[in-house]
Order: sequence, then structure tokens, then C-alpha cells
Amino acid sequence: MNNEKTRAWFPKEIFWLLVLFFIQQLPLVADWGVDLPLIFVVLVGLRSEPAQSAGWGLTAGMIQDLLSAGGIGTNAISKTIVGLASSLFKMHVYREKVLTQTSLIAAMSIFHELFVYGLMRWDGEAPRAEDAFSTCFRSVLFTTLAGLAVCFFVVRFRRRRFDPATA
Repeated sequence: MNNEKTRAWFPKEIFWLLVLFFIQQLPLVADWGVDLPLIFVVLVGLRSEPAQSAGWGLTAGMIQDLLSAGGIGTNAISKTIVGLASSLFKMHVYREKVLTQTSLIAAMSIFHELFVYGLMRWDGEAPRAEDAFSTCFRSVLFTTLAGLAVCFFVVRFRRRRFDPATA
């Protein structure tokens, strides 16, 4: 019974992941530095098992690596760790509160940016620290604000759709 529920869940998640990658490629979103797949991985991680959320992180990271001009593997490794960590934090994050989910998105965004910068620095491809700081700060800020908006609608939708007693 658990496999049937999981199998029905995948097409919906794949659809939303592809929609997020399409939206992220739009010039307005790409210029702001919003990392929509990171928000997806964190929110899926809060609602699934560690292995499954690490798989979604790996998938999202690999697609992002293939669509970006950077090196292959940095986003895949980082988003896999983000998915795994988000799943492990689900016992400590109240999923029906927007603020706790947004805080986790901010923390995972900071980790993601520092991890990718560290890998780029290790490989010798990293920009100057001043340029990297401004880019990372902008990405973390706008990803957190986008995560706040997404979490607001996810929490509102879940309350009304799945739990009428909390509406």
C-alpha cells in the first residue's frame, strides 16, 4: 500500500520540478538569483523519507547542473545534502508554520551557496570573495523571500485541502 501511494506521488512532483525549472529560466527570475529547485528540495525533504528526499535533491541538482554553464556535479552534491538534511530536520520543524519552513529554506540556501562556493574555490574557478559575497547574499535573500511566498501558499492549501479541521 505504501508503494501505491508513493508511485502516485511521483508524477505530480516531477511535473512541479519541471515547472520550477521552466520558471527559473525566465529572465526576471534568473536575474534575481532565486533558486526555486532548492525550495522544492527543502519542502519535499520536510514531507518525505531521507533516501527519497536525497534522490529528489540529486535529481534537481543534476538537472540544474545540466542547464547551467558551470561545472557538472556541484549543484547535484549540494542539493543531495540539502534534501537529506531537510528530511532529517523534519522532526524539529513544524510543517504547518510558515516561519519555521522559511527559516529552514534560508539556512539551507546559505549552506548551498557556501558549499558551491567552497567547491568552486577548491577547483580554482571561484570569483573574488567580494563578488561572490554579493552574489550569494542576493541569492540567499531572494530565495528566502520566494520560499516565504511558496510556504505561505503551501501551508494555506494544505490546511484547507487535507485537514478541514484546521481551516
